Amino acid sequence: MSSIKTAKGWQKFWALKKEAPTARAKELDYDGKHTLTLSVLQKYAKNKPQSNLTDVKIEENITKSSSIVFFLLPEWSPNFPPYNLARLAAITKTAGYKTYAYDLNAKASKDFVNWKGLDFNPWDGFRDWKWYGNTYWDELHQYVKPFIDQYVEKMVELNPTAIGFCLYYCNEEPSRYMISALKEKLPNVKILVGGPQSHQSHYVPPQGTDIIIAGEGELLLLEAMEIIEQKRVPNELLWLRQPEGERLNLDNLPSPDYSFFPPSDYKIPNGVTSELSRGCTAKCVFCQETHFWKYRGRMARNVIEEIEDLYYNRGVDVVWFLDSLVNGNLKELRAFCKAIITKGMKIAWTGYARCDGRMDLEYFQDLADSGCINLSYGIESGSNKVLKDMDKGVTVEEIEQNLRDGAITGVEAFANWIVGFPSEGHQEIYESMVLLYRNRNNNLTNVSSGHGFNIPADTIIGQNFKRFNVANSYFEGNWITNDLKNSKLHRLIRLKLFNIFLIHLDNDNGIDFTNRHNIKNSYKLNLIDNIQKHIEFEEFDFNIIQSDLGDFANSAMNELWPLLRLLYKARGAYEIQLIFDPETDYNEFGDRLSCNFNAECYFSIDSQGKYYADLKYKFIQQESPWTYQNFSGGESLAAIRARTLASNNANLLDKDAVWAHEQTLLEKRMSTNLSFDYHYIDSGLWT
Repeated sequence: MSSIKTAKGWQKFWALKKEAPTARAKELDYDGKHTLTLSVLQKYAKNKPQSNLTDVKIEENITKSSSIVFFLLPEWSPNFPPYNLARLAAITKTAGYKTYAYDLNAKASKDFVNWKGLDFNPWDGFRDWKWYGNTYWDELHQYVKPFIDQYVEKMVELNPTAIGFCLYYCNEEPSRYMISALKEKLPNVKILVGGPQSHQSHYVPPQGTDIIIAGEGELLLLEAMEIIEQKRVPNELLWLRQPEGERLNLDNLPSPDYSFFPPSDYKIPNGVTSELSRGCTAKCVFCQETHFWKYRGRMARNVIEEIEDLYYNRGVDVVWFLDSLVNGNLKELRAFCKAIITKGMKIAWTGYARCDGRMDLEYFQDLADSGCINLSYGIESGSNKVLKDMDKGVTVEEIEQNLRDGAITGVEAFANWIVGFPSEGHQEIYESMVLLYRNRNNNLTNVSSGHGFNIPADTIIGQNFKRFNVANSYFEGNWITNDLKNSKLHRLIRLKLFNIFLIHLDNDNGIDFTNRHNIKNSYKLNLIDNIQKHIEFEEFDFNIIQSDLGDFANSAMNELWPLLRLLYKARGAYEIQLIFDPETDYNEFGDRLSCNFNAECYFSIDSQGKYYADLKYKFIQQESPWTYQNFSGGESLAAIRARTLASNNANLLDKDAVWAHEQTLLEKRMSTNLSFDYHYIDSGLWT
């Protein structure tokens, strides 16, 4: 196994793994360090929780007659025990309910190597689409079913009063099956569901559900259990929703109970997940999590106590903070770092963060000295225009500064990317690739290319299509801009080319940025000069193909040029052949992006910039591709908050008139055929 000092990226996590974590004895000078830590915290941290928070009050030392079992079903990360179940189990256990919790996700993930007939890893993040809809039932259910059936029988023996499920978009189908099987064998058991899926507008729960918890779960769960205890569960579906504006006090909750989760079930047995805060200080227009719950942080002293208990009593020394961003409160995060340093606890930790110009080199040094091995940044774009449209509140210049300081101090950077934002065009995706290329040696150890931008309903952009030039008419099941220059076809081409760029993002650390290995079968690239040059940001006219086929076809065919330009500017002379075909693209991207598109492209350029292009494109539009879509009526808390932030005045307009206008546009689009077949041959000179 790689040494932690030489490992990079994900390998650094695996280098931290211990097969059998054990408790530690406290150091001889522990008390002295504790006293010194208190003085450090006094300088940086607050000494009381934020105001206007709601306490979760638990009446302890009372035994209740009801019992509850929590389940997490595949698919989710099996690296660490589930923090949400550990937290909720601690709540019900403290309140006197007999409590059990099972992580079937972790158990199944250990066994999938024995699933004969599969040619992919179902826990690969880029195969998440295999877990929902008909694809799950066709390809995965036969393997997952034995795990579920085994625990259904166990529940028959246990006969609990209630069973709770945490639902994500990628475990809803397995959960749907298990709930049905449980209700068949235990018709009186009460089924509770919560988690991100249950918070969505227009959410339809699995059949057999008795109670839906929409919002932060701790207080609502206690309310649900009290209703069950008093046998007041109504015959119809009961929705329990968190009141608008309520923020739970995270500092008066019992510590998560990990006793239900054997460390050996997880890829990093000596690790856990935790939280420094909930919510986000930013209001990025594409994110519904930031609008689901309002930001509030935990007091650093309480986080330290929790980590310290795990460190000494459970042998935990790897912590992944699940916050939307760990640096939402820069002072409190620094207090945590200073306390860890003062106590001399040798932990490694990571979490999601936003780039922030206020984090200088000295700040990064404190992060590194406290055990921060990397931060997972939501960078999203290398274009200041797109960053502004996203309301990221950060600039390319700040991003580059954070990456440079991280490289100096040893804090690695994981970069999360959004490909195909509505206002991202050819120039903007080019700038994204330029940013990544310029910083490939700045301790950048992972780039997640995502799945192509999708619009969640309960977001600012979902609540105001007009502001972002998004049509209310979806094209082939996915969003399209009103000018037809950003559709699923455009995003398919762009995402595929972006991944080709990542495969060839060569760097001094030997980091492999490949996200989608199968894409290597779709192209051949010969880097003739095989050099790497420093490049600056530039503006370039990518509107090269100008046929009479219209904006949709021309903009799609011109998607190729940003990659071709970047390769020339950075790597010199080369030649490349590219293939697009529907079957290959479906197997890689699913029906979210794949469509009836074929292309054969050849391009070569020499060291002087003389190029030759031979590009063949053919797109066939499916029958009845247009459907009306409007999210503005969402009723979830996230939708309500997002609608307020979106400045959407749709509710003030004549809705009948708006509907009539949209139907007129839809009828016009239904008569439009965007299919095209074009062969482009050209040569020229780039300087």
